[in-house]
Amino acid sequence: MDKLVFPILADSDRKLPLYVDIIGHWNNQETIDRQQGFPHYQWLQATGGEGELWIGEERYTVKAGQGFCLFPGVPHRYYAVREPWDVYFISFGGSLAEDLLAQAGIKEPGLYSVTDSEMIVAHLRGISAMAESGLPFLGIECSKLVYLFLLDLMKVVQVSTQSAEQYYTRLNPVIRYIEEHIDGVMTIQDLSSRIGVTPQYLCRLFKQLMGMRPMEYVNRERINRSKELMYLGRENKMHEIASMVGFDSASYFTTVFKKLEGMSPEQFKKLHGIH
Repeated sequence: MDKLVFPILADSDRKLPLYVDIIGHWNNQETIDRQQGFPHYQWLQATGGEGELWIGEERYTVKAGQGFCLFPGVPHRYYAVREPWDVYFISFGGSLAEDLLAQAGIKEPGLYSVTDSEMIVAHLRGISAMAESGLPFLGIECSKLVYLFLLDLMKVVQVSTQSAEQYYTRLNPVIRYIEEHIDGVMTIQDLSSRIGVTPQYLCRLFKQLMGMRPMEYVNRERINRSKELMYLGRENKMHEIASMVGFDSASYFTTVFKKLEGMSPEQFKKLHGIH
């Protein structure tokens, strides 16, 4: 059933970090041709049929299960080529929209493969139901749901060839090894040998699942462990804590700590009342 919902927004709602402009569903998406673009971000999720999308001079074939993102002010047109082209869509804005899309790997308009189309559709249905509910603080409630939608979009767009669970299963022996050997010397070769892959492939797996390189993950785990030790072993000296989490020197530990936490270990202790 076709549906188009324009939630009633107060001026204050449009100042929220995220807000819904339009949300809806077309049983058979009509032809859209916007030579001047559209003023808001849009995500469109195809669930049946097939369509063709043009963004500027770039042409894409949109199949069921795929989504496409449109950016404000970018000329585009799209239309069905195999009907019925079933499409769910949302139009949204706000100061956080660009950053959250970028964190999902969506830095430009285009076609994106997703691993869980049903989850995306469930989000869009939930936002649509809220948008037409007439509940108090409707703009705020819709804003919360759009935030959750974009967070989940990060998971299904970033990992486009396998599910996050499959990647985690593959990396789990490496992650356990890091946790169990956090006080020792570790190299990228040590980590990649745990699952029989090359260091380059391990880097790719970590980037896809964790959004960071393996040794960056190691350092973050070490720093997190050091914070636990500051709380639990308050009698420990800083050089002792550095050694316990695998750093050769207290000075290098301090350098890494400041880079990741934005403050020195001593400042961290003072901030949290650790004496």
